[in-house]
Amino acid sequence: MSLTMSLYARARPGLATSVRRSCSTLSSLPSDRSVFENYHQSQYVASEQVQNKQRRCFSSLYNAVIPPRVRPKYYIPRDERSETNSIFERDPKYPEKLAKIKRSCPTRELNYTPEHWRRNKDPWRRPRHILSLLDSSPLRRLVLPDLTITACVGAALSYYNVFVSPDAPLLMDGQTMVGATTAVGLLAAFRLNASYGRWDESRKFWGEINNSIRDLAGNTVMWIDSTEEKARMLKLAKAFPFALLFHLNEKGGHYRLSRDDPEFKEQKYAEFNAEMHDIFQDEHNPDFAQICNTYYNGGHVPLAVSAIMRTIIAQNTADPIYNREMDEQVQRLVGRLGMCERLLRTPIPTCFTRHTSRLFFFWSNLLPLAMYSSLGPIGTIPGSLFVSYAVLGIGDISVQLEEPFNILPLRQYSDVMHDAVNSIEGSYNEASQRIDDSSSNATAYMMGQAITPIGNAQGSFDGSKGGIIAVNRRNDSSACESSQVAA
Repeated sequence: MSLTMSLYARARPGLATSVRRSCSTLSSLPSDRSVFENYHQSQYVASEQVQNKQRRCFSSLYNAVIPPRVRPKYYIPRDERSETNSIFERDPKYPEKLAKIKRSCPTRELNYTPEHWRRNKDPWRRPRHILSLLDSSPLRRLVLPDLTITACVGAALSYYNVFVSPDAPLLMDGQTMVGATTAVGLLAAFRLNASYGRWDESRKFWGEINNSIRDLAGNTVMWIDSTEEKARMLKLAKAFPFALLFHLNEKGGHYRLSRDDPEFKEQKYAEFNAEMHDIFQDEHNPDFAQICNTYYNGGHVPLAVSAIMRTIIAQNTADPIYNREMDEQVQRLVGRLGMCERLLRTPIPTCFTRHTSRLFFFWSNLLPLAMYSSLGPIGTIPGSLFVSYAVLGIGDISVQLEEPFNILPLRQYSDVMHDAVNSIEGSYNEASQRIDDSSSNATAYMMGQAITPIGNAQGSFDGSKGGIIAVNRRNDSSACESSQVAA
């Protein structure tokens, strides 16, 4: 019986564990053969059910796309976009910026055009900016609670000094606040400089990703032999920046999505699925299925895309030097991915952020005490609000810049890379077609020179001399003399 069980376990490697466990209970089973067969039949059925479930999971992961349960609301396919039907909701006053959904939203600027640069350098920009002060992002975020608390402190101080204790008003020496204001200003400038450095680094990283995508697309059209694998690699090159966008930005650039929506996760997946479907144009594409299912299951989508790229490169039959060059481009993409993740997951030391925030709070609420002696009860509140807004606004901007992937127009960068890959592919195909046409024309011309037209040739055969009289070819202007060719 043990020999039978051993052979059965070898025939079904997936049942080896269950068979070993069942061997320990064989001694307690009845010796009737039917009972023995029924027992192992039940074990076999249970194991088959487990394996079928695993097979379905494997199939759903790599062969079939997990369908989204909601429809995409914000993604617009590229062939349906226009100036009036754009994926971006622009600010009506400033078309170079995205519209703010709520007051806490930071300023998100799009790629600049020559018209935007003209407005940015307009001599009348300062009056225009003053008139738009109430639409300022820092002011809208600081009004509540920071400036409101400062105004309340100033109002309470003015009331106390005027109505409660006019003979002994609460005051603070202005010279004392000068040193504190200098220290707070230096802290605000230092923090702004550190945050701007993070913003600048992230923009450079995406610039290098753009260059790598273009280089990879150019190498792909030249050096990948298989037409199918070439098209596959180009689609992956277009998919990588969008996969990175959804990896770095929680909403994937769709800022109208609300985290309070109970279907927020499903809506994000629907937008991502629509994005990938617009690139692959095939629901049954295995790469499309793997990428979408990896995102749905919480996997690392950019690394999954790079792994598929390297699989294609490894299977390419071109010269290893070309394959190594393409792999270096993929390495550059993965390297910039790691640098972006470093910025995403490592903020400015939070102890410094908390300490700066506390100092800003105390300083802004002590300002009315220092300014009362100079401005009086009427000017204390507006003066304190102005100075607080000037310094706290710098701190607020630095906090927004600290998370650059929530401000930069990553979707526009990704669209630019998508268009660049299409442009490289189209230019290569056009150049290849011209070369093929030129080769065909050259071949036809050479064949026409080798074959003499019957209507323009005269000739004879001289058998006595063992040779032929060469063909007397004629053209429109003159005729050539016959010449004898030796056999």
